[in-house]
Amino acid sequence: LNLKSFKVNSVDTTGAGDCFNGAMTVALSEKMDMKSACIFAMAASAISVTRKGAGDSFPTRDEVQNFLRKN
Repeated sequence: LNLKSFKVNSVDTTGAGDCFNGAMTVALSEKMDMKSACIFAMAASAISVTRKGAGDSFPTRDEVQNFLRKN
């Protein structure tokens, strides 16, 4: 896959990988195709780096879906 990253203003990258992996797992468990699952996970982790902390920075599904609609 050749996907471009989302451009965001990073505040704290702690937990971004965990956020990506969790979102990817959710997406794949819901039978999203690989490209859609990657984009969903990329959006979740992009949001997470705009906030401080690890678990507290993880977005809700609604936040991810809103982010994807705007980007």
